[in-house]
Amino acid sequence: MTSLSSHRDLVDRLRYTFITADYGEIDILIAGLRKKVNFEDLCEEFFHGCSIDAGGYLVPSGFFYEPSGSASLLYAMYELLGRSPETFLLKHRVTRVKLLKKNLSGNFRIPRGIFLLPRMEALFIRGIGISRLPENIDKAPALRILDLGFNRFTRFPGKILKLSKLSVLNMSYNRLTALPDGIVRLKRLRILNIKGNLLSEIPADWHRLQSLHTLDLSMNRLKTVPDSLRTLVTLKELRLAYNELPAALEAQWEKKAREEGAQGSLSFGS
Repeated sequence: MTSLSSHRDLVDRLRYTFITADYGEIDILIAGLRKKVNFEDLCEEFFHGCSIDAGGYLVPSGFFYEPSGSASLLYAMYELLGRSPETFLLKHRVTRVKLLKKNLSGNFRIPRGIFLLPRMEALFIRGIGISRLPENIDKAPALRILDLGFNRFTRFPGKILKLSKLSVLNMSYNRLTALPDGIVRLKRLRILNIKGNLLSEIPADWHRLQSLHTLDLSMNRLKTVPDSLRTLVTLKELRLAYNELPAALEAQWEKKAREEGAQGSLSFGS
């Protein structure tokens, strides 16, 4: 195996080919380079820390000559990942995927291949009107941030509970009427945002979420809050505004928080 610098012409051609999204030539160039250079070195050269945005564009981390450059791979790229994973170096380096309403049509379906990206740490699927996730979402081993805000979920996707590294979960502005007791399995969860749903109660055992720092339950239909939440010493921000909590309960909660020396922010609002 020789160094990348010895084959700079092929590397530059591959870089240009990703801009034009010529899949056939990408296959040929990668096959040629893999015979001559170390595959991991090639991954490092092209895709360290890159991401995919809502338009299906590869957003690089500085390997293009133009800072704002991006390679149009479209969503066909995801299907190719599933069919021939080694064809696309992308699989080895993508850390973030964003699928947002403004760039997607009403018939859009989440490609199953994105959950097979082994280094994907953040997934944003916002405002595209989905009500369910592909069954293989639990195959994303590195996922730490999941944003599903502004969609149409009526039931909490149970597969999320298998994402053991998840630290941030946003399901705000959906149509959830209940949350599973099993959410306490997310031992690393630090931020949980369920604002703007239809919840009338929350599980009583959330005191077991011992990493939870921020909890937003505002704009729901809560009539009570489990006392056990007060035992969460890590909880610094609790938002309960615009619920159906009795004034007496709000006063009681605020008093208990003061007496026990709670720090941070406790917001009820009206």
